[in-house]
Amino acid sequence: MADPDRDRKRVIDTEEPEPVPLEIPPEHVAFIILKARAVEAHLPPVEPEEEPEAGTPPPEEETDMLDEQAGDESETELREAIDLLSDEAATDLLALFLVGRGDFGRDEWADARAQAAEQINGNLADDLLGETGLGDMLEEGLNALGYAPEALEPDA
Repeated sequence: MADPDRDRKRVIDTEEPEPVPLEIPPEHVAFIILKARAVEAHLPPVEPEEEPEAGTPPPEEETDMLDEQAGDESETELREAIDLLSDEAATDLLALFLVGRGDFGRDEWADARAQAAEQINGNLADDLLGETGLGDMLEEGLNALGYAPEALEPDA
């Protein structure tokens, strides 16, 4: 005789897990992501140094003052957004970066926070601005913890 349980279709749980609770509002992280990307967009590309041909004058630097101002304003806003964070929110921001970089996974959130708390030295804005791909790493961190950054309205 056939086993009715075996013949029954298995139901696969496709529900996403609840987002991990954060001390920093995800909307504030979305704002930081936007500003970090704006700052990175204004950084000059790193090009290999070429030796100029003999007798060739060096190229003239072309600088668009508006782009430069926009980059400076974005960096100022980014620094302020990070510097004004509480200690707990700053810990979460750095932990999100660590998760986004792949150092920790969702299930290791407590460990990521512990390491972040040890690493914070009062210069978090400088430390994070020195990292390439800051916006992408924070977005990856939010995704890993169950948030959809593209659905968040960045706060100001």
